[in-house]
Amino acid sequence: MKFLRTKETIAQNMAFMGIMAAINIILALIIALVPFVSIFLIIFLPLTSALVTLTCKKRYFAIYAFATIGLSLVATLWNMETTVFYVLPSILTGFVFGLLIQLKVHPVWSIFCATIVQSALTFLFVPLINFVFQTDLVTFFLKVFGLQEQPWGSVVVLTFVFLISLIQVFLSYFVVKEEIKKFGFEECKDLKHPWIYSLICGVSSLSIIGLYFCSLSIAYLMLAISFYFAVFLVIRLVQEKYWRTLIVCGVFVLINIFVFALANQYLAQYSQVLLTGITPLCISIISFLVYFLKKQKEQIE
Repeated sequence: MKFLRTKETIAQNMAFMGIMAAINIILALIIALVPFVSIFLIIFLPLTSALVTLTCKKRYFAIYAFATIGLSLVATLWNMETTVFYVLPSILTGFVFGLLIQLKVHPVWSIFCATIVQSALTFLFVPLINFVFQTDLVTFFLKVFGLQEQPWGSVVVLTFVFLISLIQVFLSYFVVKEEIKKFGFEECKDLKHPWIYSLICGVSSLSIIGLYFCSLSIAYLMLAISFYFAVFLVIRLVQEKYWRTLIVCGVFVLINIFVFALANQYLAQYSQVLLTGITPLCISIISFLVYFLKKQKEQIE
């Protein structure tokens, strides 16, 4: 795809950045005019900035960022919070994601870190928008995504933002994955210290126990994070053809379903889904044991 090749000349850089900025402005304008479509359109916002980071010279990115933000604000003068809440975080997230790819960070980490950045920036701007524009953005967000009428909406809003951010970043990765080599970069495929992923997955799952008594919102966020790493751990087991281990994981999933059926009635309202955290916890323990036994075998040999 020649359009996504690295840009060398100033004209090439400016032309490509102009196209990406125009796409952002159009998306911002549509979101401002028809808020309910934001759930679909915001998925594409970080992609444009990631492409600019990968294909254009870094010294021009500030020009792209300021031009995009400025023109988006002008285009959405009657609803400027759209630019602040959607466009600005996505520009920064796309830059971080593109930079992590260039630094050859493993996709699992680059996707996760960019997702955390996107989620953090989204909530960071909430108080600013509430103060400047006198808009209750959390209520607006719940309304846009159809969660306002749900009694559990406020509990899962943090997790919902994380999942939306994850989809945004993953889509960006999916688009550029096959083009990375054409940009002159090599995708990192070597996974150093795989036990760290098992540890993070396990700690995230265990933290749900304490957070259950403190904050259900954060507990659900940790549940989502634990499942993110659990999925990756399962993919590794498939890639390395640990079929018996995968069967054991499947057995624990069935046990989790049985435990959920028995114990969910005893948990606080809107917290029952947290019981599914047993699954990533078991997967993390199993994966850690597989890694440990593999290392022991390699040392013996």
